[in-house]
Amino acid sequence: MNLIEILRTRVQVLPGGDHTAGLRAVLQHVEVAAAHLNRGQETQDETAFTDAIYRTNQAFEGSLKEAYRVLAGKDPNKTRPYDIELYFQQNATLRQRVLDQFTTYRTEWRNPSTHDYRLDFDEDEALLAIVSVCAFAIVLIDQIAEKLSFDKARAAAAAHPASADQAASLLSRTSQLLQTFAVTGATASETTTDIREVELIGAIAGLLSAAMPKAQVSTEAVIDPSARLRADIIVNDHRQRVLVEVKRLRPSVSQVEHALQAVTRYMDVSGIKDAIIYFYPGSGDAVMTAEERKLPSIGGQVVILLPAKRWRTS
Repeated sequence: MNLIEILRTRVQVLPGGDHTAGLRAVLQHVEVAAAHLNRGQETQDETAFTDAIYRTNQAFEGSLKEAYRVLAGKDPNKTRPYDIELYFQQNATLRQRVLDQFTTYRTEWRNPSTHDYRLDFDEDEALLAIVSVCAFAIVLIDQIAEKLSFDKARAAAAAHPASADQAASLLSRTSQLLQTFAVTGATASETTTDIREVELIGAIAGLLSAAMPKAQVSTEAVIDPSARLRADIIVNDHRQRVLVEVKRLRPSVSQVEHALQAVTRYMDVSGIKDAIIYFYPGSGDAVMTAEERKLPSIGGQVVILLPAKRWRTS
């Protein structure tokens, strides 16, 4: 697995904006850090390993600045790096997996190298720092991609409001909206075939948030921290809650049953009685079919939304 190549791809496919130049600089810092590591390995110059970590520190700081720009909606150039780090520590902005990587890099590499100029790092430490900052930047860019997709879809939905029966239950309203979900023009990706799951979830959340402004729409909502269970989306109108599981795979009977088993577990753990499994059709004008499943064991119900022309029996 080439983490730098994965990071490069993430940066390249992300929609352009004010964040683009900063994230390209992050990639460049990581590439130079890897070059320092190679130089140290080839020439036995141990100072190169410390140089590598100074570069990964720049990548770490740049990643946070661009996340602050997109996720917080604020100009990082007017805020000290320390204050940006403090913001992310004190606000529940970062996903837990992103926060875990943030804490790891900050504790293991950023703080020691920043506060003790006499430290020298060896080859293994340089390698670990590069791996750590790459992992951090990758999962952070995924969250940025979701936010960009959310904002784009919400703006599109506000301009062309989708309708749902306001007298119906939250499950019914959410199902109606998902059946008319138009991916084209609503997601961050330029093509619907290449849309990534984080973008799809962001776009769906953006649509639901715009169409049901009184409801709270949460993505990657933690169901059970001890079991690391997270729902793709939870919609909460303060009277009812609906769990939404998003699938980008072409559906088959076995995949539907597997998704149903997973969602049943989420519902059982969370106490949520209504859920939707949404199989992404790959086209905004695809005809969707809805199947209802009752779950007597937990007193719940699940609506399974399937693209009519994409169904497979095996």
